[in-house]
Amino acid sequence: MASTLRDIILQVKENADIVMIIGQYVPLKKAGSRYLGLCPFHHDRSPSMNVTPQMGIYKCFACGAGGDVLKFVQEYEKLDFIDALKTVAARAGVTIPENILFSKDDEDKSKASQALAANQLACQLYQEELAGNAEVLAYLAGRGISDETRKHFQLGLAPQSSDKLLKRAGAKGIPNQALIDAGILGEAAGGRLYDRFSGRLIFPIWNMSGHVIGFGGRILTAQGAPKDPHQPKYVNSPESPFYHKSKVLYGLNFARNGMDKLGEAVIVEGYMDLLALWQAGIRNAVAVSGTALTKDHVQILSRFARKVFLFLDGDEPGRKAVRRSLEPLLAQGLEVKVPVLPAEEDPDSFARKFGGEKIKELFSQSEDIVGFLLRSAAKPLDAMSPEEKEGLLGDCLALLQTMPSPNVREQYLDELRKKLGLKSIRVHRARPAYPQPASALAAPLVLAKAADAGVEKADTVAVFSGAIPGGRPREEALAEWQLLQLLISSPHASIAALDRVKLEWLQVEIVRDLVDHLLAFVEERASFSVKEFLERLSTEQQDTIGALRILEGMDAEQERRHLNGILFALELRDLYKRLRIETDFAKKIELQKRIHSLQTKSKGGPV
Repeated sequence: MASTLRDIILQVKENADIVMIIGQYVPLKKAGSRYLGLCPFHHDRSPSMNVTPQMGIYKCFACGAGGDVLKFVQEYEKLDFIDALKTVAARAGVTIPENILFSKDDEDKSKASQALAANQLACQLYQEELAGNAEVLAYLAGRGISDETRKHFQLGLAPQSSDKLLKRAGAKGIPNQALIDAGILGEAAGGRLYDRFSGRLIFPIWNMSGHVIGFGGRILTAQGAPKDPHQPKYVNSPESPFYHKSKVLYGLNFARNGMDKLGEAVIVEGYMDLLALWQAGIRNAVAVSGTALTKDHVQILSRFARKVFLFLDGDEPGRKAVRRSLEPLLAQGLEVKVPVLPAEEDPDSFARKFGGEKIKELFSQSEDIVGFLLRSAAKPLDAMSPEEKEGLLGDCLALLQTMPSPNVREQYLDELRKKLGLKSIRVHRARPAYPQPASALAAPLVLAKAADAGVEKADTVAVFSGAIPGGRPREEALAEWQLLQLLISSPHASIAALDRVKLEWLQVEIVRDLVDHLLAFVEERASFSVKEFLERLSTEQQDTIGALRILEGMDAEQERRHLNGILFALELRDLYKRLRIETDFAKKIELQKRIHSLQTKSKGGPV
C-alpha cells in the first residue's frame, strides 16, 4: 500500500486511464498510438490536442496546454492539486488516506499538517485580537472597511507579544516548531521566539481549498501610519512547502467563481485594493501582494479567464508595474486591458470615492496594450523625433513577439502602424530555445552523414507530433531529437544506450539535459518507465517530452539498427567538429584516422 503522497500520485497515474478520463470531457478519436480531440483550453476549430496513453500525457499543439491526467482535470474542473488528485483517484479506484494528503514523505507529512494547523490557530487568535481592539477597528472603519468585509476576509491583529500564541498552541498540542515552520514565529539569537507579525494588521492568505497557508501583515498605529520608518509597511509569510508567493494570488478562493462566470479577471496590487473592490461589488479581483506578476500566476488565471484588467496605481510606479506584467499575460494568450486611473488615485481610493458603477465604466473605457504603451511614452507622438519613435517601436514589438496568436499579433501590429504613421511593419513571434510543436508535421528522420556512410536508416517516421514554429530544427540537430525520441519510446534502447551515449555529442541544451536525466534514471532503476520518469521533470521538460511522437511498429532488431545509426551520426558529427577546430597537426591526423575507421566499420556491417 502506498505510504507517501508521492507514492499515491504515482499509483493514481498508473491506474488512471487517461484516454477514458479525458474522453469524458472531450470526444477523442484514435490516430495510431495517439488520440486526437478538440482542445478545451482555447477556441479550437480542428483537433489540436493529442493524448498519448503510453506516456500518460496530453498536449495541445495550438495553445501549448499539456501535462498528465491530474493536470487536465485540475485545469478543466478548476480545482487545486489535492482536489484534482481526489477526483482522479476516485475514477481510478485508488483510495487516498486523508493523513498523507499534504506531504511527500512521512516526516514532511507530519510537519506540513502541524504547520497548517498552526496557521489556522493563529488566524483565529488574530481575529479575536482585532475584534477586541477599538482603535484598529476604528482605523478600518476610517478606511471604509465594513464589519462584514472584515469578517469575510478574516482580518486580524497580531498581539505585540507571542505569549498568547504560544500558550494557545501548547493547549492544542501544536509544537513551537510548527509555528516556526509556518513562518508565524521567528527565532532570535539565543533561541528567543517572537511573532513575525507583532502588532500588525493581518490578512490571511488561502489556497483554493480554503486552507490558510500564510499571512500578510501591515504595520500601523491607530492612524495607520508606520511606527518606525525603517520597518517595512508590509511583511508576508516566508516561503514554505505550501506557500509560494510566485504561485499564490490573494483572494483567488473568493474570486474564482466570479472570474469563471465572466471570463474576466481583475488584477490589483495590494490587500486593501482588493477589499475595496470587493465592497464595491467587483467580485472577480485578485491581488499580487509582495511580488511581481509571475508566469505561474498567469497560468492559474488562464484557467478562469480569457480577459484581464490590469488595475494598478495611476502614477508612474503603477504604469511601470503594468508594463512588467504585460509580457507573462500576453505570452499566455490572454487579452489585456488597462483601466486609466488619475495619477493621484489607486484602486482602493477610487473605489471608496466613486463606487462600483464608476469602476465598471472605467473598465469599459480601458486601453489595449498599444494604447497603453503609446500613452506611457515620454512624449506625445507628434513631438517625437524619428529616433524616439524607433525606440518606442522596439518596445512595442518586443511585447508583440511574445503573443502566441499570429492573427492577434497582426491586428495589434496594424493598430500600431496606423498610430505611428508607418507604412509597414513585420513582426514574428520570438522563437523558443527548443522546438515547440503546433500542428501536423511530416519531417523525416535525417541522420547527419549517415546515408553517405552506408548506415541503414530506420523506417521514415516523424520526430514530433506537431509542427515547429519557424520551421523544423536544423538538420544537424535532428539526430539528437531522434535519440531522445527513441530512448523515450523503447526501454530496451534506453538500457542499450546507457554505456554508449556521450553527452558531449549533444549540442541542443534541453536534449542533452533530458538524455542525461534519462540515462541516470535507467542506471538507477536498471529499467525505464516513461510515466515514472516524467515525474522527475520540470514542466518545460515534460512539455518537450510530450511533443515527441512515440515510435511504433519497430521490432528489437530495427530498434537496435536505428540506435546504431543515430549514435554513428552523432559520433561522426562530433569528430568532424573537433577536426575543424583542431590546430595541432598530429591530433588532426589522429582524428582523420578515427573518422575513417568509423566509416569503414559502418560500411562493413552494423555499427
